[in-house]
Amino acid sequence: MKDSNINIESLQAEIASLKEQLYESNSIVDAIKQGDVDALVVNTNGSPQLYSLETADYTFRLLIEKFEQGALSISKNGLILYCNNYFSKLVGVPSEKIIGTYLNEYFYNPDNFIALIEALKFGITAHEILFKTNRNIKNFPAHISLTDLEPSVDAIGIVVTDLTEKKKYEEALIRHQKELEEKINELNKTNKNLEEFIHVISHDLKEPLRKIVMHNGKIDGSYLNETDARSINVMKSSALRLNSLVDDLVQYSSHTAQEERTQINLAQIISEVQDDLEIIITDKKAKIIIGKLPLIQASKVQMRQLFSNLITNAIKYSKTDTEPIIEISQIENFESEVPNEANLFVKIQVKDNGIGMEKNHLNKIFTIFQRLHARSEYSGNGIGLAICKKIMENHSGKITVESNLNEGTTFNLFFPIL
Repeated sequence: MKDSNINIESLQAEIASLKEQLYESNSIVDAIKQGDVDALVVNTNGSPQLYSLETADYTFRLLIEKFEQGALSISKNGLILYCNNYFSKLVGVPSEKIIGTYLNEYFYNPDNFIALIEALKFGITAHEILFKTNRNIKNFPAHISLTDLEPSVDAIGIVVTDLTEKKKYEEALIRHQKELEEKINELNKTNKNLEEFIHVISHDLKEPLRKIVMHNGKIDGSYLNETDARSINVMKSSALRLNSLVDDLVQYSSHTAQEERTQINLAQIISEVQDDLEIIITDKKAKIIIGKLPLIQASKVQMRQLFSNLITNAIKYSKTDTEPIIEISQIENFESEVPNEANLFVKIQVKDNGIGMEKNHLNKIFTIFQRLHARSEYSGNGIGLAICKKIMENHSGKITVESNLNEGTTFNLFFPIL
């Protein structure tokens, strides 16, 4: 009988314990249903296991503290209820001294707080505010974003992003842009002065030069001694060379502007150039072989100048014992070190059998006034190939050169496919 009483008491105690556990379980389930507690249900071998996320609040706070942004919660009147360490660093005040103060105390203009709250009523949540730091050592601009936490909490959540570095970049960009504009204005003034200078050269200098050349031609050298006759010839050749230089400078400057582009037939252009150069071609017994050439969008005037310079250059630097042969044609399916270049450009090749040049001279020939030979050997002012380069740049293309000494030179013209 005594043993039975013991068993009954044990069972009653166990039942009470189970009731208490059931009550706790029901309380957790009710809390989960009402949204008071976050929970996670995991099925393990068909058996549901319930995990209450009791550490969610701690994890959230840890995340907020690790933010590289200021985070606060405030009451509707601006009382700071919480702030993270990053905001504390921004304003230079310990977080325990910030909590319990008012947000507008950290604004450079405290009246901005009223405007923020009023704007929040109309759904405007983002603003740019100037904050001040402890003892007004310095100010810093910040982006501030507000979130009304009602109805869950009677408070406002705030995220503060320091814009100091961004402002520095913006100010540097504005400064550089201003400097660039000033440089452009200076360049425009320089170009204008250059145009005026070219105008002076082409008009004011050409007329006296023409008279010098004309009157020099009237001097009868038969009455002069050998020394005087030589001086007259030097003066004549110098005047003619100066006249040629003025013409070349005017041509070079004229190609700085973009001219209207039309579809042109390169074969027809080269044929017209041949007619213009008929005397020099005949005199040197030059042979020009024209292969397949495309239609391109270009300035007709500049294309004539381009091929005129290249053909003249090839004839000028021909071998004395060999008739010049100049081949002009399109190169299709060409190989290039530049990826996809064959799909972006049309390649025209101008090849001659002239004296060629050394490899270390190839990077110099497109420089204005650059001469590789003495004036007594070959005429010219070193401007022709510089004009060719400028024309190709005007057409968003490029010109390159390949050459071997005593074997000839090849110019490659790359025109963009439009």
